[in-house]
Amino acid sequence: MVDIHSHLLPDYDDGPPTIDHTRKMLEVAEQGGTRIIVATPHILDITDYDREDEILHKFNLVRELIKKDGRNLKIFLAGEIFLFPDTKLDRVFSTFNNKKKYALVEFGMRQIPDFVPQKLFDFVMKGLRPILAHPERYIPIIKFPQYAYKFVQMDVALQMNAGSILGAFGDSVKRTARQLLEHRCIHIIASDGHNINSRSINLEEVRKYIVNTYGEKQAKILLEENPLRAIRGEPLIKEEPIPFEEETDDRSIWNRFKKKTGLGKFI
Repeated sequence: MVDIHSHLLPDYDDGPPTIDHTRKMLEVAEQGGTRIIVATPHILDITDYDREDEILHKFNLVRELIKKDGRNLKIFLAGEIFLFPDTKLDRVFSTFNNKKKYALVEFGMRQIPDFVPQKLFDFVMKGLRPILAHPERYIPIIKFPQYAYKFVQMDVALQMNAGSILGAFGDSVKRTARQLLEHRCIHIIASDGHNINSRSINLEEVRKYIVNTYGEKQAKILLEENPLRAIRGEPLIKEEPIPFEEETDDRSIWNRFKKKTGLGKFI
């Protein structure tokens, strides 16, 4: 399997505190069937952009650790980019494998800021393809899952956390995760692994669930083919999403966005 969202760098963010903890995470990932993994440290504000040399140094430490331990793992670098109105995707960690194509992005859990639809649309128009991390965990999407459908209509890919489907974040997140899968709004499943316990990096259990529920072909797309395509900068495999019946109110950010851009007939 190919895991494009993990927090592996030692003593950087809220991932492993030491290189020994990183080693244990790598062991668990490999034992669970992961063969390619992307380290995606949190890039939360300007202070993290200023730590680019530290990120590269720690990434190289992990890469050397994999080689030293003889693990059957390949590792690549990206970042989990917190969006601001002035966010630029111009650093070595901004896009997967520095291919200038796909970027893993997020925003705060409590609301979708007004600038976000326009920001994502601007990236798409420039040939960059945002991958929105863990949409099932955002409160607005839990309340109105059609927001996820609208992101997909804008050519934003959606990456779901393995733990969400399995109930690690509670029943409402679990329900939303499964709704989004049923409506073909999820393109990639990744671990978002932070450790070996509460935020596990192991993808074995979620793969079994997807195979049993949706079949081997879908498991391969979500856990192998699409994440690998993101790393390579290639088009993702996407099915036509199924709309949700609910409607958001007329004051939503999406209505304002549609009026501003003239995209009403598309989203």
